[in-house]
Amino acid sequence: MDLSRRDFLRQSAIGAALVSFGVLTSKANAQPKSKIALVGTGAQGTNLLRQLTTVPGADIVMICDDYAPHLENGRKIAPAAKAVSDYRAVLDDASIEGVVIATPLHLHAQMTIAALRAGKHALCEKMMAKTVQDAKAMAAAAASTGKTLMIGHQRRHNPIYQKARNGVKADAVGRVTHLRAVWHRNGSWRRSVPDASLERRLNWRLYDEYSGGLMAELGSHQIDIFNWFLGSAPTAVVGFGGVDYWQDGREAFDNVSCVFEYPNGVRALYSSITSNAHDSYSEWVFGDKGSIGFIEESKGYLFREAKAEQLTWLDAAQREKVGGREAIVVEGGPTKRSDAKPEELAYGENRNAYWLELAQFIRCIQQGEKPLVPASEALKACVAALRANEAMAARSRVEIPRSDWTV
Repeated sequence: MDLSRRDFLRQSAIGAALVSFGVLTSKANAQPKSKIALVGTGAQGTNLLRQLTTVPGADIVMICDDYAPHLENGRKIAPAAKAVSDYRAVLDDASIEGVVIATPLHLHAQMTIAALRAGKHALCEKMMAKTVQDAKAMAAAAASTGKTLMIGHQRRHNPIYQKARNGVKADAVGRVTHLRAVWHRNGSWRRSVPDASLERRLNWRLYDEYSGGLMAELGSHQIDIFNWFLGSAPTAVVGFGGVDYWQDGREAFDNVSCVFEYPNGVRALYSSITSNAHDSYSEWVFGDKGSIGFIEESKGYLFREAKAEQLTWLDAAQREKVGGREAIVVEGGPTKRSDAKPEELAYGENRNAYWLELAQFIRCIQQGEKPLVPASEALKACVAALRANEAMAARSRVEIPRSDWTV
């Protein structure tokens, strides 16, 4: 339901009240526990595992990885969980209700589909799958089993992004014409390996057999934000990329630059490089009345165009000088409204988007809540990233028909 301008001001400096995340009080101790397994205890998996240990309602009963050092890292975080090396042990345990999958991209589809068919809810890390066909098969499996399939594009769970999206819908930037995102690093993206025989296994992101490269691992997050803010998916993409800096045997491009076309003449520019970190990572939405930007997921700013009319419903907003210009701050902490409902204060402090994502996964299991990033939405970001890789490989424009992301 659209917000009135009066409601928009009353609810926060810029944006609607926070989505209810559940009351984080002593009452949470009485919350029923759901038995959860986590498959893949590498870098991302252990991050999720740490978050999961503090999520109310989550009982981590099993962890899985077929690489012993990773499994041992998982044991240190969740010592009470049973540690296994074969994910089929997770499928065979009828007591497990939900599975978090944080394995390399090429394994997402087979493990997720197997978990759903085994009667478990699944939260699979991004990107959804390595091929369009696999991603569609995942979505179809969720539909046929009736189980929750949630994909780990955690930015949608970030209150800053939620408030800014409400701001866009309430005309804070006017008509959106362009978007831009960058994810710039200065590093090889390569991990050290204890033995050369483990190179492709541990550095799977660098090889086409296992990975979708920068577009899959980084770009899909930001494309998902483009789609979410616009309420649509790209219709075509052009781009350039290559292995131009890190001459070390990798196959995945070390730099990518793409332009996505959206309906109504909207275009989104995307860049990810590994040889300069000056711009770090950010997303921007540009309209004819203003711009909203997100800096490293933790800061949000609205800049109004000089010619834009004054909006009295922004008078109460916090303001800062950024780059010599006045910016309206998009706040992500709990609302301070005197009329706030208890659940609107639940975001609290030190709850990052990963934690909020996992907390929602538990609510999906226990309460039947609809995920913020269901398969139908994640499929759009997955298709866009994969088609971008095709466009760069062929050095040509690639059309993205609606049939690509419908099941």
